[in-house]
Amino acid sequence: MSKLRKIGFIDKLLKNKEHSTKIYLYFATKTAGDDFDPYEKNYIFSNLNPLVVKAYVRELTSEAAFYKQYGLHQSGAKEIICEGRWRTAFENANKIEIDSIEYQTFKGGNNKTTITKRPYNMVRVVVVRKG
Repeated sequence: MSKLRKIGFIDKLLKNKEHSTKIYLYFATKTAGDDFDPYEKNYIFSNLNPLVVKAYVRELTSEAAFYKQYGLHQSGAKEIICEGRWRTAFENANKIEIDSIEYQTFKGGNNKTTITKRPYNMVRVVVVRKG
C-alpha cells in the first residue's frame, strides 16, 4: 500500500456538498510602491484571485479551544479538516475567508493558527477570527 492511503468514507465526506464548506485562500504579491524605503521595507501587498478548498469545517467551542489549544481566543475559532496536500497553501495564505468572515493566517506570525498532521494524509487546521 502507498503512504498516501485514503479511506473511502473520508473522501466521500469531503466531497459531499452537505458536509463540506468552501474556504477561500488568498495569496499576495509583494511590490515596492512609490514611497518604498529599503530600510523600513514598506512593501505593498495586493491579493490575487482566491484558491478554493473544500473541507470539513466545524465551530470550535470555547471550552475545547481552552483545553486543547492554549492561547487561542475564546470565540470565533474554527476547526478545518482537509487533505494533506493543502498544508502548504494554508501556511502561505495571506488571507483566509470562510462564509465571508476573515480569519487569521499562519503566515502572520501571531501563533494563533495551528496546523496538525492527522492520520490518513489529513490535516487539521485551527483558525481564529480576526478582530
